[in-house]
Amino acid sequence: MIDYELTREQKDLQGRMTAFCSAEIAPAAAELDAAATDKVPELLRAQFKKLGGAGYFDLLLNADFVSQCVAGEEVAKAGPGAFLAAMSSGTAFGMALSCFGSQAQKSRYLPGIASGDKIGALAGTEAEAGSDLSGLSTKAERKGDQWILTGSKDLVTNAPVADVFLVLAWTDREAGLEKGLSLFVVEKGAAGLAVGPTVETMGLRGAPTAGITLTGCAVPADALVGEAGGGYALLGRITEWIKISLSAMSVGLGVACMEVSTGHGKGKKAFGKPIGLFEGVGAKLAVMFTLNDLGRMMTLRAAWSTDHQETEAPILTASAKLFTSESVNKIADLAMQVHGGHGYIKGSAVERLYRDARFAELAYGTSEMQRAFIARDSLNRYKPA
Repeated sequence: MIDYELTREQKDLQGRMTAFCSAEIAPAAAELDAAATDKVPELLRAQFKKLGGAGYFDLLLNADFVSQCVAGEEVAKAGPGAFLAAMSSGTAFGMALSCFGSQAQKSRYLPGIASGDKIGALAGTEAEAGSDLSGLSTKAERKGDQWILTGSKDLVTNAPVADVFLVLAWTDREAGLEKGLSLFVVEKGAAGLAVGPTVETMGLRGAPTAGITLTGCAVPADALVGEAGGGYALLGRITEWIKISLSAMSVGLGVACMEVSTGHGKGKKAFGKPIGLFEGVGAKLAVMFTLNDLGRMMTLRAAWSTDHQETEAPILTASAKLFTSESVNKIADLAMQVHGGHGYIKGSAVERLYRDARFAELAYGTSEMQRAFIARDSLNRYKPA
């Protein structure tokens, strides 16, 4: 029998996170979005300290994915930018070390990540190699008791504020993707590491982004995560976790759009009654609720499948990421329509959410890539009679 009910512990977690995010995260969301780039680091670190104090990073490092999604939806609803920055530190960097790092790496970096005192980042993408990892140019050469990293990374979330990076590089290009890539821990301040200027993004401005350059950057031999040549497999696992997290972010964003639209529909009047009572507006609210509910179910199903290491987990994750990312853009568009001209004003809540939502279809595998993966899986399953 299928049971879609959250456990008592998960319901308690949901209640605690709802209260915490309403009091501590939501009030800073608009300020983070509007802040000058030089002000964002201070504001974001304050948010990280609060999230750390609330146990959110501990959750990302140690808890089941269902619980992470339950809590993450609340964080994303209150502050999407803070959610993305926290995910990039706690999941993309922190959980990667928690699962694949050495005991020395865990002891050195995870306490700070868990408390929110330290910020991590994943540096994989390059300007000429996004989803096509074979096009990566960053390399690492072993020299004595060091690895020497050379190359550049593009669009690294948290780069302007990160204390430590997880960097993907070739260690043996001739061995190909599956055996030639490796992951390295590179600390801020390492000789040869330079962080570029902050990129002005359309939305999610609370998660600062920049490129990094590695010029003969020397790191100790024990900076290698896992085994040399194991980076491709590890990155595949990390990407699956990120896609689940982004699905939860999309649901949280969608719920935020629905809530501000519902409030507007109840508060604004036309022809003597709330506009939400008009079919044209009420129908949009109904579509928002339906898409959010379906997206949440798909996200939790993918999370549960990943927790239980089902073979279906990757395809369910891709499906959840595809559906929720496209749904939140539909929801944001409906929310803008409900608000009319007032939603189009810079600084309004729906204008910010509208910009934030667009990221979901682009990050960590576009909708086109998710469809291609799902299609290949379906074709592979088909067995002619």
